[in-house]
Amino acid sequence: MLKLMTDSTTDCHMHTITYSDGFNSVDEMVIWAGKAGLKKIVITDHCQFYLDRYGYGKKSHRILTSRYKNIHNDVQVIFGIEADIMNDDGDVSLDIQGIPADFIILSAHKNVFAGTESKITQAYLKAIERFHDKIAFLGHLCSIYFEKYLDIDMVIKAALANGVDFELNCANLANNKTNMKNLKKMLLQADRLWVNSDAHTLEELMNLRKIGYEFLKDNSFTP
Repeated sequence: MLKLMTDSTTDCHMHTITYSDGFNSVDEMVIWAGKAGLKKIVITDHCQFYLDRYGYGKKSHRILTSRYKNIHNDVQVIFGIEADIMNDDGDVSLDIQGIPADFIILSAHKNVFAGTESKITQAYLKAIERFHDKIAFLGHLCSIYFEKYLDIDMVIKAALANGVDFELNCANLANNKTNMKNLKKMLLQADRLWVNSDAHTLEELMNLRKIGYEFLKDNSFTP
């Protein structure tokens, strides 16, 4: 039976302009998270390898997250990282500015992965085997980025064997960047699922998770 690891008060995947490619600052995301009725958020800006591949300059010192205190509302704020699979060997970038995090999403992005695209399945398998103890869940596994080469059944099997959870990525779902066949395969086999916005804007933070929960209900994955 599919167990949801998040509810309507939790969002564990979002981005800011402070550290990566969001439209808004950490404080803006925190303020609007409160307005959205959230009680817990994980700000998962992109890892250093992603930032370097896209040429993002440093806008704030990552070490300052250890001093951050939410003065706006009662939302619990955690600073995580969306880590990237870097190459065919399954090397993973787990830091921002050399600073790691306790909460890690494992993802692969089309213009960031520096390996051979046809070997993306093997890269996932190696990354999961090597880093499964650090990974909370696989981010947007069902995206269209690598759909031509990704053997999702093999990746799902490896994740389940290593205790790695799965994500319903609401941004990809809302923006037609989801391979629906792969998504349904994942939902039929997954045991634990995180429903997250992957918000890059305030509007996405406010609204995207609703789309994900409605999808699950409409397709009989939840009551």
